[in-house]
Amino acid sequence: MQADRMSSSLSFVEINVYERKSFMKKIVIINHYGVTPDMPGPSKNYEMSKFFADHCNCKSEFWICGYSHYVGKMDESLKKLRIQSKKTNGNHSVVRIKSTPYRKNAFLRQLNIVIFDIITSIKILFSKNIDYLIITTPPVSIFNVITTKLKKIKLIADVEDLWPLFLQDMGMDNKIAINYMNYASDYLYNKSDGIAAVSSGMIDYVKERTDSNKMMWISPLGVNTGDYFNKEKDNNLIKGKAWAKDFKIMYLGVHGKANDIFSVLKTIREFNKKFSNMINGRKISFIFIGDGEQKNNIIEYAKELNLDNVYFEDAVPGSLVPDYLIHADVCLTNLMKIESFKRVRPNKLFQYMALGKPIISGIWGEFQDIIEKFKTGIYVDFNQPENASEKIYTLLMNEILLKQMSLNGVEYVEEYGNRKKIFKEFYDYITKL
Repeated sequence: MQADRMSSSLSFVEINVYERKSFMKKIVIINHYGVTPDMPGPSKNYEMSKFFADHCNCKSEFWICGYSHYVGKMDESLKKLRIQSKKTNGNHSVVRIKSTPYRKNAFLRQLNIVIFDIITSIKILFSKNIDYLIITTPPVSIFNVITTKLKKIKLIADVEDLWPLFLQDMGMDNKIAINYMNYASDYLYNKSDGIAAVSSGMIDYVKERTDSNKMMWISPLGVNTGDYFNKEKDNNLIKGKAWAKDFKIMYLGVHGKANDIFSVLKTIREFNKKFSNMINGRKISFIFIGDGEQKNNIIEYAKELNLDNVYFEDAVPGSLVPDYLIHADVCLTNLMKIESFKRVRPNKLFQYMALGKPIISGIWGEFQDIIEKFKTGIYVDFNQPENASEKIYTLLMNEILLKQMSLNGVEYVEEYGNRKKIFKEFYDYITKL
């Protein structure tokens, strides 16, 4: 429908031009940490790339690193000496680019980023007919930016994280790395023709870093509502799980330093002491789904606290995220309580609400403002376990409020988190550059 409406506004000559493939617009999205829906991790950029190809009458390519940051493995398509692999379906292509492996090693991770940046820059330099190039950050890039400007391609920065601001607030003290990332991110912001960011707080930060009056807009992460709305439970998916019949409070995402799940576990211990781990006669279980560099430490800490109602499950492909979350009664999320995290609007906001799940959130700032304004969840400070556990219990006992939060969440996502609307708006912005 959207493509039809767009075409109807074009003249006969313009339609003929668009129908000739040699004159179709070509959009390339580069996301070093990008994934396809069959992999664990956020697939927003894949979906946006495919939307452009399917609905905007253009060619679209999605360039990602062949070594997965989320599972620590090289893609099978890049065995032996292959530098890249390309899979094309109609006007859409996914290009995987080889880089060095790493696992829990900061130096090798940075090497992986640099090699990917250099190879993609060479591809840009020798590519033909790229009209728009979208670079997702993090990580930050220099060579991509240089070659894009040399080729006079319209450059759009897609800001999903603020490096090195978040890293500094989390305790990073490598001045060389910080100075480089500040330079690289500022270089990207200033050289871009347009800038999109996933939250208003990030847009404000970018404005502080650049003097330009260039086009900027908020482009939330959102969800594909077709995968989330009216989702039915598949009980076979969790059959045999120890927590299958319990009242389920679920977290699905990265188990990293930033998520501070240790504080969440302390709150669960307090909750179990105070309220005997029960709600209306049902056992309450906390389920953590995902992977990350802190997961093994988190599991060991849960054992130390003797939390027999906490369960850890492996990461799941992006396509199965709603299939698991639909089984939750309430969903949970958290980030370290640092000043810069007030600017974030994580994807869990949309995933949880799209399935009608009330949210227990330890993320202050913009995330907190949204769930409180639209009455879709509560904010708790997991650094204060006693108070947090009492707020959680009060919420769980209020069935009427939980039902209203569920309805409010779905309404919010339909209005502000529908990816088709978000991607259409993104396309409209870049074609105005």
